[in-house]
Amino acid sequence: MKARVLDAGYGVAVLVAALAVYFAGGGDDSVQQVANDPFWYPKVLLVLIGVCSVWLLVKSALGRSGTPPSSIQWRALAATAMISGAYLLAYEALGFVPSTLALMLVMSGVLGFRRPLWLVVISVLFTAMIWYGFADLLNRTPPGPALPSLSSLFQ
Repeated sequence: MKARVLDAGYGVAVLVAALAVYFAGGGDDSVQQVANDPFWYPKVLLVLIGVCSVWLLVKSALGRSGTPPSSIQWRALAATAMISGAYLLAYEALGFVPSTLALMLVMSGVLGFRRPLWLVVISVLFTAMIWYGFADLLNRTPPGPALPSLSSLFQ
């Protein structure tokens, strides 16, 4: 399959999915401060995903697509879908920190990243930064059992 067709197909599919989730995402229409709006962060991510899908469409229309993959790696695709589903199911029960660490470690292994030290360092730092941003800067504790904030560990 040609790279232009793949870029256009993925761009349309992701844009439609992002728009559907964005408009179905809910939230009230009243103006709230960013730190008090629980729908702010997911909607920003959806907008960024939409921008990337439009970029794929433009790239395809201009004929600047790269070389197409030789074949679809069905095992990696199926494993990624199953791991993502398991993460969504485990998120509420286990909490943000353990489920995100497990997601990053397992997903990286499935997708071929084989440097254990870098994998652990990046997973721990990324999870800690996201947790700190939500718990301490935005005053929003992610769902599931967890600490009230990372700064409470050092008090």
